[in-house]
Amino acid sequence: MKRILIRTAVLMLAALVLCISSCGRTYPAANEQQIVDFLSECGISVSGQASVKTVTVPQEFGDVYEEYNSLQKKQGFDLSGYKAREAQVYTFDVVSVSGAHADFTEAHVMVCDNIVIAADISSPALDGGMSGVR
Repeated sequence: MKRILIRTAVLMLAALVLCISSCGRTYPAANEQQIVDFLSECGISVSGQASVKTVTVPQEFGDVYEEYNSLQKKQGFDLSGYKAREAQVYTFDVVSVSGAHADFTEAHVMVCDNIVIAADISSPALDGGMSGVR
């Protein structure tokens, strides 16, 4: 009986570790090439170098940040753990998304501690929209 309990506990622990490692996947972003590789994995082709700006994730999320973080959570990201932290936002011109040409579209990738913490594609046009990258 004791062996069965130990074996069950070991299997449950292994399952938990596997779930955490696959559910909480991180994407390295120590340099611009790794960010381009991440976007490519998502089916997004970009051109040129990124423009980069430093932002501070707000300590308290207003409606706009709550909505943005809701989009990020759907992709497996969550900005809640980065409140009051500085991050870099890389903005790229998008050439195509999943092989389809994309006019006037930008990809934004937020990076903190050399990992991707948020990402979206959007149109800067007045009637443009925003979506996740995955």
